[in-house]
Amino acid sequence: MKSFLGIDPGQKGGVAIIHPEGAEAWRYPGDIVSAADLLRDIHVNHNITMACIESVHSMPKQGVSSTFKFGQNFGAWLGILAALGIPHMTITPHKWQKAVLDAGTGDTKARSLNMARRLFPEVELKYKADDGKADALLMATYAKRLEIGDKV
Repeated sequence: MKSFLGIDPGQKGGVAIIHPEGAEAWRYPGDIVSAADLLRDIHVNHNITMACIESVHSMPKQGVSSTFKFGQNFGAWLGILAALGIPHMTITPHKWQKAVLDAGTGDTKARSLNMARRLFPEVELKYKADDGKADALLMATYAKRLEIGDKV
C-alpha cells in the first residue's frame, strides 16, 4: 500500500499525502516543531514510498531575511525527512508544473488550485491561501506518476 508525499516548504506552503484511501492536505503548521509532529504522524500511519519537496532558491527583489527564512524551512523539512527515513527528492517548480499542470498560461497558483480541485475533490481547497496545499498535492501526484512509470 504505497503513499506519496508532497511538501511546499514555504511559510505559506503545505503538506499533502496521496494514499490508497484518497488524499489529505494541510497548510504549513506555522513552526518547524509542529511540522515535524505532523510529518511523524503521517509517517506512522502511511507507508510513504516517496516524498517530493519543492527545491528553493532566491528570487530577484526578495529580501535577505525572507530568503534566509525560506532556506531554513527547506533545510528543516529535509532534516525531518532524513530523520524519519522517508525517501525523498527535490524538484523545481518548473519541472513538476510542466509535468502535472494542464498546458496553459497565466497565474500558476490559480492553475494549481484548479487542477488540485479537479484531481482531489475530497480535499478542501476553498481559498486562494490554499495554494500551498494544492502545490503539495500536485508534487505528491508527480512522485506517484514517477513511481508507476507514467510520463513525467
